Amino acid sequence: MIVVIIAGGNIDEKFIGGFIEDLDESSLFLIACDKGYEACERMGIKPDVLIGDFDSASGDVSGSAEKAGVQVIRLNPVKDDTDTEAALDLAIKKTTEEDEIFLLGVTGTRIDHVLGNISLVGKGLLADREVTMLDSHNSIQMIKPGETYIVEKDYQFGKYISVFPYMGPVKGLNMTGFKYPVKDGEIHGFSTLTVSNELAEDEGVITIEEGTLIVIESLD
Repeated sequence: MIVVIIAGGNIDEKFIGGFIEDLDESSLFLIACDKGYEACERMGIKPDVLIGDFDSASGDVSGSAEKAGVQVIRLNPVKDDTDTEAALDLAIKKTTEEDEIFLLGVTGTRIDHVLGNISLVGKGLLADREVTMLDSHNSIQMIKPGETYIVEKDYQFGKYISVFPYMGPVKGLNMTGFKYPVKDGEIHGFSTLTVSNELAEDEGVITIEEGTLIVIESLD
């Protein structure tokens, strides 16, 4: 199964529409978050579920969704998590370790939400789920010890590959096949040392021995 969550951040409809069109519809489960449903309507996409407290959507979004046959989950606006986290929790319940979860519409002008959504990638990691944040210029994942992140030249999302430690140092960092290779490295926060690396070979491989690593593939 592939679960796609469309939230209410910046929406590049051409990118999102093309991304969804390329997926196998028979294995796709689509969740819209609050204002994200409005983008789905504009793109002619019918989600399986709409979830939210509807504090940012315009008009009667939930009513419109119900008329279209979409399952609606209404959340209390006074809560301890975001609509996107609630959607991710639902996605985790519906998936196994073999499935993929994509977060779209989760970047934009609200940096607090962007940082919170990066944390959700880590929440997926703790649940042994592969969660990817995507927009038209960036792909963001996390890895933990025992996992391997592979970047293939013919299929890479973006030219630039940056890595960052998350919530503490990363030890035993190995990056092979890159312009700036790393062998048994240790990286800490508050540094730009590992920003904007590039492939030097057809394939780049990233592993770590301790910690949690954010991996970002970016386009200009």
